Amino acid sequence: MKHIIKISFLIISNFLLSQNNFKINLNAPEFKKDSLFIGAPMSSGNTYKIYKFEVSTNDKTKFDQDFNSVITKIQSKNIIEGEILYPQPLSISYYDPKINGGFETKPFFLENGNFNIEVNKTNNLSLILNSDSPANKEYKILKEKLKIFDEKLKPFQDNDSKDIDAKQQFLQNYIRKNPNSFVAFWEIVNDFSRLGFNKSYINNLSLFSNNIKKTFSYIEFKKIIDIENSTNVGGNFPDINFENNEKITKSEFSKNDLTLIDYWSTTCKPCIQDLPKLVNLYEIYKDKNVNFISVTDENQNDRIDLANSILEKNKVTWKNYFDLKKEFPKKLNAAGYPLQILVDRNGKIVARKMGELDQINDVIKKYVE
Repeated sequence: MKHIIKISFLIISNFLLSQNNFKINLNAPEFKKDSLFIGAPMSSGNTYKIYKFEVSTNDKTKFDQDFNSVITKIQSKNIIEGEILYPQPLSISYYDPKINGGFETKPFFLENGNFNIEVNKTNNLSLILNSDSPANKEYKILKEKLKIFDEKLKPFQDNDSKDIDAKQQFLQNYIRKNPNSFVAFWEIVNDFSRLGFNKSYINNLSLFSNNIKKTFSYIEFKKIIDIENSTNVGGNFPDINFENNEKITKSEFSKNDLTLIDYWSTTCKPCIQDLPKLVNLYEIYKDKNVNFISVTDENQNDRIDLANSILEKNKVTWKNYFDLKKEFPKKLNAAGYPLQILVDRNGKIVARKMGELDQINDVIKKYVE
């Protein structure tokens, strides 16, 4: 009898776990027969990887597990169902082939419950959310309180660290009072992905309850922050192994006062456009004990050939490594290009910039003068 009860319990448990717990009724008549994407808001820093939810797929709705995003072909009636264990912020985006670009709605929180969402082309892409779910109510209130800080902060640009610290100080007090707030957790994720790394994130993350700390999203984000903390300015550049026993180690840096590492790809137009400027910097500093290294994020033969031709065309003479095993982004959480990192002779990182060669040049000047 006990075995029968146990088996019945397992069957019921598995049945319950397999059930959808969210439902989106999406109304988007202006996009009929086009496709809309539902996923993590535009970000950097690999934060799209920390999302965790499941979607029921069909001939109109697909789920891209690599990017944790839903692709749905818009019909008169669009129902998207799935399972989500805790609140996560999403946005809806649209790719317009006419301009070879896309638009994105403001974020909303997906959680257990029903959501009626209307998307239209007002102001490129607008979202009307008819849901009073707990996370969305909290998000609306919190963002109003954060407006005074957010108005000073510019996404994907250099910001004054004092302005970031001020916002994080407010969030610190908020988290102490609300340690179970997924909304506050995702606000830190959003700040990291749009404003870059700040050490105040580490302390604020420690304040959350175990209920949040045990989630997949928290665990994976903490890994990202730990890597960023150890490989940001002041941290040590990690040893990186490439194919054929080639490697970048601390001994590589001891030969020069500074080493500039340029991380790039053949798919990155700014990388290729900046190469002449990078070559010019090399010519200026090559006799001033400054070494240059390139790391190319390519592992396909045709792309490797293209990279070599680009380097040759631009008369690049310094060492280039091909990161076939993707070790560079794993060790440094490098989520985009062009990324330039300056390392001193002791292996300490003294600058880390995304395509800001003028600022890199300023740092080098200070070291060689």
